[in-house]
Amino acid sequence: MATSKNQRSTIPVNPESSALADELRSQLKGKPTKSGFSRSVFREIMGFAGDVTRVVVVIVLCLCFLFGGFGAGMLLGYASTTKPLSIGDLTTAEESQTSFVYDSQGNVIAKLTGSENIDRIYVSYGSIKDTYIDEAIISVEDQRFYEHSGIDIKRIGSALISALAHGGSATHGGSTITQQTVKLISGQDEHSTSRKVQEWFSAMELEQNLSKDEILELYLNLAPMGNNYVGVQAAAQNYFGKDAKDLNLNECALLAGLPKSPSYYNPLRESGRRNALRRMRIILGKMYEQGYITEDEYNEALNTEVVFKERETDRSVQINSYFTEYAISEVITDLAEARGISRSLAATLVYNRGYHIYTTLEPDTQAVLDEAFKNRDLFQADPDALADYPEKPTGSMVVINTSTGAIAAMQGGYGEKTMNLSLNRAVSSHRNPGSSVKPLIAYGPGLELGIIAPGTIYVDEECHLDPSNPNSVWPVNYERDYLGPITIRQGLVKSRNTIAAQVWTDVGGDTALWYLKQVGIDRTSEGAFPSQSVGGFTTGMTTLEMSAAYNTFASGGTYTQPYAYTQVLDSEGNVVITSNPLSYRVYSAETCFLMADMLKGVVTSGTPSKYGGQLTNAAGEHIDTAGKTGTTSDNNDKWFCGFTPYYAAAVWYGYDNRLRQTSIPKPDRNNAVRIWMYCMQRIHENLPGATFVKPDSIISVQVCSSGYYPTDECRAAGTTYTDYFVSGSMLCPSEDRPCPIHVPTPIPTPEPDPNAQIPDDQTTGGV
Repeated sequence: MATSKNQRSTIPVNPESSALADELRSQLKGKPTKSGFSRSVFREIMGFAGDVTRVVVVIVLCLCFLFGGFGAGMLLGYASTTKPLSIGDLTTAEESQTSFVYDSQGNVIAKLTGSENIDRIYVSYGSIKDTYIDEAIISVEDQRFYEHSGIDIKRIGSALISALAHGGSATHGGSTITQQTVKLISGQDEHSTSRKVQEWFSAMELEQNLSKDEILELYLNLAPMGNNYVGVQAAAQNYFGKDAKDLNLNECALLAGLPKSPSYYNPLRESGRRNALRRMRIILGKMYEQGYITEDEYNEALNTEVVFKERETDRSVQINSYFTEYAISEVITDLAEARGISRSLAATLVYNRGYHIYTTLEPDTQAVLDEAFKNRDLFQADPDALADYPEKPTGSMVVINTSTGAIAAMQGGYGEKTMNLSLNRAVSSHRNPGSSVKPLIAYGPGLELGIIAPGTIYVDEECHLDPSNPNSVWPVNYERDYLGPITIRQGLVKSRNTIAAQVWTDVGGDTALWYLKQVGIDRTSEGAFPSQSVGGFTTGMTTLEMSAAYNTFASGGTYTQPYAYTQVLDSEGNVVITSNPLSYRVYSAETCFLMADMLKGVVTSGTPSKYGGQLTNAAGEHIDTAGKTGTTSDNNDKWFCGFTPYYAAAVWYGYDNRLRQTSIPKPDRNNAVRIWMYCMQRIHENLPGATFVKPDSIISVQVCSSGYYPTDECRAAGTTYTDYFVSGSMLCPSEDRPCPIHVPTPIPTPEPDPNAQIPDDQTTGGV
């Protein structure tokens, strides 16, 4: 349909001829069943008096607030804390510029704009001014847009009266387009008096600094349009298959109605499309009433079908990797926080202002994960057995460089990634960790506090550690048996639940949660429960959280918040933002070595030993490898988390369970270990042999199975073994605390014979 702004009329329209009246008449059927005016005169008078009272109350409240000393003081206080809006990047450029994402070696791994990004494309107001999109927005959102200075007192008053008249729910809002733009820029939408007043001041400030056209440009580019589309250009391309500059009257009116409730008016759903078309007709009516379109244009628009774009199943756009999407998200989050702007505005800047984003991605490491996560043999031991399953198994993996704490590689799901912004299980799926959390919440804190050492003896026996059921046996071991007195090393390697729960109890639940928080996994809001010692949490862990937590042991005790980018430059090479990850010491070097040495035993003697065990490079040189398996009691989740001197990594394996809870089949229950060992072996192929650094304070000491310094009898009984201890610690066996169990057999003292004669030379005499 061809329309032109030269055809517009400003002739007032009679109410009975308005579009709203036409819309109402089109929905009326039949005839009234009772009088529409049946109230008594008394009720009419009382109703009128009530309306007058409401208006008077509102006016009095407003006057008191605006001119009263208390109200004025509050206004000044709110105004003084209003943060200035940061919009320089958007208002200094006319056209979008392509942004680039680089890996750690400077290779381009993604482009962000144009055909590579159809969800958020910035357009100048000049390019769309000849359409009706601006008039459509103004007619429905802010008909006095060109008259007010940021806030519309009449509209605010009308909204207040409407709210009072309708039990607190106004029939329309009081925000102007300028105020809505402020929200889109700042991201602040808190419903409070202070926030609203600050919004008013920000709106007036925006009007002082920008023209009306510039404000409209910001709104039209930042408005949410549903389905992750932001701005009129992205909406035009995705809903109608055309640029915003080519939109016709109907399409402009339809898009103008989406920001009010993008989900309710979602054109990609049948019900949403019907809602959007109804709102489009209302907006067309408003445009006619306000003189933006002629009667002929209005009638022609009502009789013209809106043609939506067919949804494409295969878009010829770049599919960004899980890592790339995560890195971009981190940049957007950090930029929004640093600049005090909304994530939506920050995303618009990142995608449209020619930024250069330098990430921590190691291409060779990522290539290994990419290959592994397309290898069906690693995920399905018997594909035929899974034929009737409602979904196929999947997984996630994160690899962190131990020397920097940076994310080297990431995979968020099995198979080829076919769409952007799909579920990234590495950062968004929280799954219970099973026994893989034991080093983080029990053994690590126990070592650091000096409560345990690898050679400390605990008794693997029936326990009653559930305070809510003190008469029940809890926890039980996976094997449903007990080994009696064993060392902490044995308890960890054999993953005995009883030992982990006892250590957790000795550490203290709150202290254990504190240490867990220190390594980036904050579950303090859940409170302390013994089940946490064996992986029972209300909110599970992500693969990224677990890999970063284990990296604390690999790095010698320093936790570094995992990061995916180093810096962002603008199109002229100026630094926009740099990564400044949080980093601090959690564990001593001694704790980290002892933990690593114990976890080496898991890799050497446990399930990982079946899939390669301790890593070696291409030359056959040994690379120390430590790790811990994790399994939930229902076998819905499998984990393996571990580290070498070079990298820390975590793997989760299981089902999304969107349709039902799926237990992992027995042949696939070692797949998390298989994936971890497969990837880490290839990642370390060309790295030199390496061992975990042993601090000088760690000494090797012989100890008796009783936990004490061995005596000769202990050695004779064969109850001694050698383990690592921190020199000088109270747990380190010493000669002054010998074994009280294995002691020398005493020689019996003979009883004296009373009849025996005493030799003369042993008698005494007197004179």
